Amino acid sequence: MTAIVGDFYVEEFRAASGIEDIVPFPVWVDLIDVSAHSEGSLTDRLSLARPADKVQMRPATYDADETFALLTEVLKRRGLASARIGTEHAFLPLADAARFADACPGVCWSDASRLVSRLRMIKTPEEISLLKLAAQSAEAGVAAAIASLEPGKTGQALFDIFREAASRRATELGHSGPVYPNGTVTVGPLATGWGRPAEKGDVVRLDLGCVVQGYTSDCARTIVLGEPDGDQKAIYDALHRSFHKGLELLRPGTPLRDVHTAAMKSMHESGFEMYGRGHFGHGVGASIFVEEWPFISADETTRIEEGMVLAYELPWYVRGLGAFMLEDQFIIGSNGPEPCWNLSRELVIRPC
Repeated sequence: MTAIVGDFYVEEFRAASGIEDIVPFPVWVDLIDVSAHSEGSLTDRLSLARPADKVQMRPATYDADETFALLTEVLKRRGLASARIGTEHAFLPLADAARFADACPGVCWSDASRLVSRLRMIKTPEEISLLKLAAQSAEAGVAAAIASLEPGKTGQALFDIFREAASRRATELGHSGPVYPNGTVTVGPLATGWGRPAEKGDVVRLDLGCVVQGYTSDCARTIVLGEPDGDQKAIYDALHRSFHKGLELLRPGTPLRDVHTAAMKSMHESGFEMYGRGHFGHGVGASIFVEEWPFISADETTRIEEGMVLAYELPWYVRGLGAFMLEDQFIIGSNGPEPCWNLSRELVIRPC
């Protein structure tokens, strides 16, 4: 592999990626290395590290023409100047597409997004460890948020409690780097957004995860502040029952669409024929987006395989009642799904 990387990030990138063939390009950050010069004044050591005739002014940002010229050189060196090469179009800025063609006119650029997605679909043991760590950290954060729920609590306050507890748990599990919280807290009957400060009888959705070294977890629980009424119970009971109907099929060899069909059929048989969710979950991994292909959808023929990590969910947003959601993250093993959370999937009833 070869990587073309901003010069400020080379050493960290090399350590993180294991790639040795790194071609640097200048960015705006000025980095100078005096570690080999321990004698003399500060200016003497800086001058030895970078003589005056070696000073180069840095660009305001990276120079796209220079960077793509490096790509041209790398492909020539690798004998790929007239090859068919795949790019991940799903993450390729439109402005860069023309530059690829201009810089490498002999290359046949092809969209390899689906191929890359299939390669990402099966996780390595190291990736699974990070995804499990992210999920376990988030679980502790959600448990802390649930325990703190009371009348007057805002969604933002619950999210702040989640963030602190999740970060603390990651440290307890041996993670020394940053943990980035993500997701949504919805309080009250509007079913979207942060909602209002919590009141007795409100539905609260905690759809939350953590990002650890770029790997994102995704799970959710639903809470009622006080005793749930009949409508709230009917909706959550149907979601809970349908979730487990689909979960029975979440094992190697099953087409993902079969999971969707089973869960949807159960919702309709519960009397909710108007329910029409587009997918019941997705892959998770090192992605710019939380939701990663493949999706547990009606037309997805991809079969579940050992080594997948899937977020399986049954949500329903009912304006006037609230946001209801049950979601777990599963590691697919040879014998079936291993949940990353131990929190009960029952509707959480928080006394007030």
